[in-house]
Amino acid sequence: MGRLTTHVLDTSLGRPGAGVEVTVYRVGDTRVRVASAFTNADGRTDRPLLEGDAFTRGIYEIEFGAGAYFGRSGATLSDP
Repeated sequence: MGRLTTHVLDTSLGRPGAGVEVTVYRVGDTRVRVASAFTNADGRTDRPLLEGDAFTRGIYEIEFGAGAYFGRSGATLSDP
């Protein structure tokens, strides 16, 4: 079986995106949260978000807590 990982980079500052909440949803008839973690100092999660029997064929969405990350950094954010 495979595994699902991610790597968050803050390209505005040229460094890893540390402390970003990453949430994975499986999407079908409903949207179900299946994993959640925070990125470490390298911008990666300490463990794969999904692996083994938990990582089945399907459609997934990954949500990144970018607003909270940039809010903590003091960046001025636009309101879309």
